[in-house]
Amino acid sequence: MDNIQRFVNYLLDPEAVNTDLKSPLWSLGIEYSPIPDPPPPPSSRPLAVPQHITVASAQSKLSSYLANASNALRKSSPSPERANPDGQAIPEVPELVPMSWPSAFVENIGSKLYMTYRTDFPLIPRTSNGPSFITVGSLLRGQINDKAGFTSDVGWGCMVRSAQTLLANTLIALHNTQPGSTEEKNIISWFADDPQAPFSIQNLVHHGWIACGKHPGEWFGPSAAARCMQITCSKFKDPNLLVYIGGDAGDVYEDSFMRVSGGPDDFKPTLVLLGIRLGIEKITPVYHEALKFCLRIPQAVGIAGGRPSSSHYFFGYQNSNFFYFDPHYPRKALPYRADYESYTDDEVASVHTRRVRSIKVEDMDPSMLIGFLIRNMDDWKDWISRVESFQGRKFIHISKSEPMFGQGNSINTDGYVDLGLNRRRRSLSVEPAGNVSEDFEHIALGDDDDDNGVQELESEDDGEQDRKSQEDEDDLDFDKCAT
Repeated sequence: MDNIQRFVNYLLDPEAVNTDLKSPLWSLGIEYSPIPDPPPPPSSRPLAVPQHITVASAQSKLSSYLANASNALRKSSPSPERANPDGQAIPEVPELVPMSWPSAFVENIGSKLYMTYRTDFPLIPRTSNGPSFITVGSLLRGQINDKAGFTSDVGWGCMVRSAQTLLANTLIALHNTQPGSTEEKNIISWFADDPQAPFSIQNLVHHGWIACGKHPGEWFGPSAAARCMQITCSKFKDPNLLVYIGGDAGDVYEDSFMRVSGGPDDFKPTLVLLGIRLGIEKITPVYHEALKFCLRIPQAVGIAGGRPSSSHYFFGYQNSNFFYFDPHYPRKALPYRADYESYTDDEVASVHTRRVRSIKVEDMDPSMLIGFLIRNMDDWKDWISRVESFQGRKFIHISKSEPMFGQGNSINTDGYVDLGLNRRRRSLSVEPAGNVSEDFEHIALGDDDDDNGVQELESEDDGEQDRKSQEDEDDLDFDKCAT
């Protein structure tokens, strides 16, 4: 069965192969050489590591390796005992080891936290007017949620998982946590699939319903994801992290940021989240370099975005290829453990991957949530300096003070729609529509303020498009999230 699954995954989601040996690899502010590691010498020979390896020789060795791997896959002999119900043997698939990527780069990927769909977790109550607990995706996978609510986020939770991944890796960077350490297990416990965990899917969905009117089982947009991260970080003090949500069109206001972070005298680490849309159907090419910049600077903590129909977490790039984690792989629920040191190796391994996935920038959806971690005042000044000195078309704009009122629609002359469409003023006290389970109480969030809504990804994951309300469609799919 494992070989069958590996064979299907290989066909439908082949691992990215490093064929560009000239362009550097970038992963959240760290640069890596694209040259693969030299092969280990035969055991019968004295250990001798070459002083250098040329591009030409590396390309030759890589081509030879790929040709051999292709021949092995094509010629592999079926095992006699392995046959499908039709009597046709299923070929053995050779182990798909990322030999073409530098080991340091693969290790960096493996050190990051990776949140995916989960199944069989404690119930998330369904609202009376919310989406059905049965989706097309759940039917195809044989995963039927409880009638009272959801015990799996398959088919609707990909943006929540991408947001969790962004937040988790922000905390890993903030606390300089090493893989397998006690500190890492503590952070993992905060993202367990249980209401006791502060950043669990249950708590994020709860606040999505209360603050943004997102029913359990509905797909989150970037704005709802950002708002829920802000609320949960404000309620849970242990991570020592605050969240600042920028304005429309990538606007960052120094005065409002200082109010959130505590200012020069009492600065606390702050996650800057920018919900932005960089095109209509695709990312406008003039912004490609600026998007790479967002993953290249030291303050980078990733992007929750995706491709049409799917949300991903992007952490790096090479030339025009962006590296990402894909949350669309269901796993059993991660339990909450107050004694986080008792997490098993398998449970820790379930939030890591060494698989290299990439997508062309032109295939990415233009709607996304970009994160930057500002650790202190010096970091803040450095971030501003880097943003303002970037040479190219910018989409991050830093101003001294926040305007007193919104600027209305914002349409750029490049022919793409920016974030400012259909902005509305409304109370921060959001009353959920319809009846709701007693587990989802109403809370008042404050006074009137401008909406920080951004447009959601144009398509939803499995079965999600059928659940999207007509109101969202009529409003260009913008989030209606209180900030």
